[in-house]
Amino acid sequence: MKELVHERLLELQDGQGTPFRRVLVYAERQPAGLWVAWVEFVSASGDRVVQTGRETTQSTLRGVTYWATGLQPTYFEGALDRALRHTAQARAAARPAAPVARPDRGGMVSFRIRSSDPRMAFRVMATHTLVPGLRRAVHHAGSFIYVRTVEPALTEMPRIYEFLAHFRSENAAAVLASCLESDLLETGAILEIRGTEVPIEGAAIRDALLGGSAIRPSPKKPR
Repeated sequence: MKELVHERLLELQDGQGTPFRRVLVYAERQPAGLWVAWVEFVSASGDRVVQTGRETTQSTLRGVTYWATGLQPTYFEGALDRALRHTAQARAAARPAAPVARPDRGGMVSFRIRSSDPRMAFRVMATHTLVPGLRRAVHHAGSFIYVRTVEPALTEMPRIYEFLAHFRSENAAAVLASCLESDLLETGAILEIRGTEVPIEGAAIRDALLGGSAIRPSPKKPR
């Protein structure tokens, strides 16, 4: 399981001028007991995350933390270049192995939650650490993917939390819907799926998810 050991705010840009402002250093323990660490960069808009390969190996988690806190801004400039190359290579390598999407196999459906609760996205993602692109697997039925948080223009307005729902069957959509219902019930949150407000009720959420996908609901049996 990866551990967030260091976070820093910097003003960095890639070759196209895209600004990156959040730098996250993660570490993960290996079977032999050593800790490897890498660096992730989050764009200023929060919609892009790139990460390096292994940047260091340390004998303890404390050693990784000590290493990370001593890094200079010039180090992160070079690390951003490595992260951009590493992410592009990883995507290119994964592309041939990816299964060909079929129209009847579901896909991604966007949804958003309006809420004044600053912990709402953490609740939906069942995590204490939130990074764009983070995925929450739900009972082997599918997953929720966190996209970003849109801060309100006025303090009295709710935040907008944007997500993707990934599922490949009608039953999987029902499981995700039940999970969302449980997370949002009695919170006062407003759920929108593909731009349409949906009641916080399992069947309604399931139908809205299916309506935004290529999966057609099974015909209801006559009573």
